[in-house]
Amino acid sequence: MLDEMMIKKFLNEQYEYFNALEFLHCHPDPLNIVHKYKDFKHISELAFICALYSYGNAKMIVKNLENMPFELLLDTAAIIHTAQKHFPYYRFQSSEDTKECFLCMAEIIKIGGLKSVFLRQYKKYNDIQQALLATQQFLQRHIRNKSKGLNFLFGRSNAQSPLKRYNMFLRWMVRKDALDLGLWQEIAPSALLIPLDTHTFRIAKLLGLCKSSSCSIKAVREITSFLRQCDPKDPIKYDFALYRIGQLKYNVLANIQLIE
Repeated sequence: MLDEMMIKKFLNEQYEYFNALEFLHCHPDPLNIVHKYKDFKHISELAFICALYSYGNAKMIVKNLENMPFELLLDTAAIIHTAQKHFPYYRFQSSEDTKECFLCMAEIIKIGGLKSVFLRQYKKYNDIQQALLATQQFLQRHIRNKSKGLNFLFGRSNAQSPLKRYNMFLRWMVRKDALDLGLWQEIAPSALLIPLDTHTFRIAKLLGLCKSSSCSIKAVREITSFLRQCDPKDPIKYDFALYRIGQLKYNVLANIQLIE
């Protein structure tokens, strides 16, 4: 059984190490694409598209995002009149699905933007998970031509879902350090939940951060609760390091002994 203080020291050291832009360049990461457009007028909607398409192989994720016609978000009419072939196909999403995703974001921009949509839900529920589920449902209602690909992309409403891509998007928007943008200052970083994927879940289990046997909202809340003990004001700052450690198959148990 690993000592709790040892784990906290390990996590803080890994955060300090991985909190550098170089780690967005030396390994593929969708946040690298977001950084390229950080001064874009509709950066929230652009970043959300990047988050939605962040599933599968990291290299292929970035390659797909590099081909996205993000400049079209500046003009809804341009999206409508742009040929379908200019919107990339990616795994479960056809070119038509990608175009529909852009049209959905354009509609959201028209009504005030994704930030205002989420903040309304967060004010109502005062809980990140509930606000994300409500936002997800709101976005689904703005998809005109639903398909299996779009249902997968936006996700079906499921109260037990870890909502990894949605929580990752919030991390990018709310937190502020060398990696995350910190553009949504109306939300406290302390309220965020861990964006839980298979890499992060495996490392969290190795460290004993949760008892849950599956990658669910229960595991999300358990892991987040432990991370709040490490940093109550900014618990999700450890997410990028945990993900990278898992992705790179870092030998956690061997290395954690070195900091005793």
